[in-house]
Amino acid sequence: MKGFVLAAVVNHLEKHYGDQFSSELLQSMDRSLGSIYLSMDDFPDDTLSILLSNSAILLGVSTKKLAKIVGVLLFSEMFAINEKWISQNTNAFDLLRTHDMALNKIVSMAFPGFIAPSISCTNISPDILELDYRSTFLPGDVVEGLISAMFIHYGESFHIERSASDPEIDYNEKIILRRTPRAIS
Repeated sequence: MKGFVLAAVVNHLEKHYGDQFSSELLQSMDRSLGSIYLSMDDFPDDTLSILLSNSAILLGVSTKKLAKIVGVLLFSEMFAINEKWISQNTNAFDLLRTHDMALNKIVSMAFPGFIAPSISCTNISPDILELDYRSTFLPGDVVEGLISAMFIHYGESFHIERSASDPEIDYNEKIILRRTPRAIS
C-alpha cells in the first residue's frame, strides 16, 4: 500500500510538473532515474514525508500545502478504486465513521501486512465529530486534505481543528470536525 500511495504521488506530480521535475525529485530521494515505486513494495514509514518535503522544496511551496493537495489526490484515487465506499454514505461524517470497517478491509485484502491508518470517531453533536487518527505512514496534513476532499465531495462546509495528542507515535492526532451552515446566496 505504501508503494501505491508513493507511486500515485509521483505520477501526479510528474503529470503536472513534467519529466524534468520527476527526474530531479527521484535524484533528491537517492533513487535512480527510471525507478518507480511499485504498489506492492514496502518502504520505510517516513518515505512519504521525505517525498513531500523534497517535492515541496523543488516546487517552492510549503510541505503542508503540498501534503493537503496530495490528500485530495488520494481521495480521488480511492474513489476511483472503490466508488461504493464513497457512494454508500451521504455525508463526510458518515464516510469517516465507516472508514475503518470498509476501507481497511479492502486494504488488508489487497496489501497483506500493511497497517492501515486508524480513525476512531466520537460524535460530540450532530455537527461536531472528534477523530483520533493514528498512522505510521500518512502525515496529518495529507489526512486533512483527504478529509477536506470528502466534505467538498458531499457539498458540505466545514472547519478542521487539529492537535497532536501523542508525540511518541509518528502521526497521532486528535481532529475536531465542525460542519458549518452554508451561506445562502
